[in-house]
Amino acid sequence: MKEDKDEDQKRNNSLGTVIKDLNYCLDVLKMKIEESEIRSKLNELFVQNVTAADAVDIYGKRIVALKIIADLYTMSKTMHVFSQSELYDFLTLATEGILEHKRPTANVIVFKIYRDIMEEYETPNDSLKLNYPKIIIDVIAILAIGVDTSGRKVGLNAVEQYYKSRKSKPSESILAATAIKIRPTANTSPVARSNSIPSEPLHEGQKQELLLVQTLAQITGRKSKELEQSLAKLNDSDIKKISNLCFNHTKIEKYCKLIATPKDFRNQIQKELGRKLTDNQLQVAALSIRKVRTYIENLLDGKFITHDSHGINHVKHNLEYGYQVIGLIESTRRRRTTSRSSTKR
Repeated sequence: MKEDKDEDQKRNNSLGTVIKDLNYCLDVLKMKIEESEIRSKLNELFVQNVTAADAVDIYGKRIVALKIIADLYTMSKTMHVFSQSELYDFLTLATEGILEHKRPTANVIVFKIYRDIMEEYETPNDSLKLNYPKIIIDVIAILAIGVDTSGRKVGLNAVEQYYKSRKSKPSESILAATAIKIRPTANTSPVARSNSIPSEPLHEGQKQELLLVQTLAQITGRKSKELEQSLAKLNDSDIKKISNLCFNHTKIEKYCKLIATPKDFRNQIQKELGRKLTDNQLQVAALSIRKVRTYIENLLDGKFITHDSHGINHVKHNLEYGYQVIGLIESTRRRRTTSRSSTKR
């Protein structure tokens, strides 16, 4: 009897956490369930998903909550084509609190999805756009536990192919969309505001800024709004350095894996540079690569205080030298020389 009560209590607690998270996600996505028919369908999907065998224990409250939302949006009477902005918010919610401790490969895949949405989302037809939220939540489920929401096991090395395959096969169950009955709420949450993107096409500068913020979010685990505020306080030189490191993030992840084997690290670096490096240069580069996240966060937080007598921060200077040696950021001296040469012309 006591065991039954304990099991019921556990189940009620589990349901409560999903309800709370579902409401949070709807708020972040700025969606308000206004009509009783839609609310009834949402409740029906909630029951279906949370009563599935150990679904919450297996996938966690966030994946279950977002699957309910994704299912709701692809039904004929509640159909809603996500805008580019909403899809960014959906992906941010899907990774929030789920992938922090996963392998770097997972973050690289998420970064590629962000870029794909930024560059390609306006191209597909509405049938694919309607299915995008389901694709995203399945990919994140695989990255989190190795299984999509239908129970299909997918290895980490096959996730990218899985994503491409799902994109090429939009859901056959999606019919012509009816009038959208899910509307934005008046109040928006900090997460929603931080990822707010104009519905019109982004110009190249906006795309680069957005990509920088999203990459920094993956590296640091910080909110987009917080990152935007930190970047606004930096000078152009430091923003350029951070941008270069973010642009080379995939390469940096590769170097991190090679550092444990100095010979492989040396061979790879020298092969890419097309020249030999000294032992000291390689040691400095390896140290800098290990400190990439620390370097970026210290820049964002303004922690590199310059020395009064020299006008530089030695820790910052040494880390930057390591990045310059292997071409991850451009040398300040080189930029100044180039600038002077251009002026003389």
